[in-house]
Amino acid sequence: MTKPKYWDQGKKYLSKKDKILGKLIKKYKGNLNTRMDPFSSLCKSIVGQQISVQAASSVWKKLETKAKKIHPKNIYKLTIIFLLTSILL
Repeated sequence: MTKPKYWDQGKKYLSKKDKILGKLIKKYKGNLNTRMDPFSSLCKSIVGQQISVQAASSVWKKLETKAKKIHPKNIYKLTIIFLLTSILL
């Protein structure tokens, strides 16, 4: 996993738009790690929000198994029943 190409440009933009966020960006070094696929990274971030690492890992494995490959078209094809039950169970 590597730093996204847009990372430095994004930090500059956000720092200019929001002074408080700009101070935090300067204070905390580092970067987001990505799999070089923005959609997959976005999905992984969404899955990981507000739940334990273990639970997120379980949901992610189910999603990868069902979708075969994390891609917008594959996720779109999944049923709402699968998505809800894989998250809730």
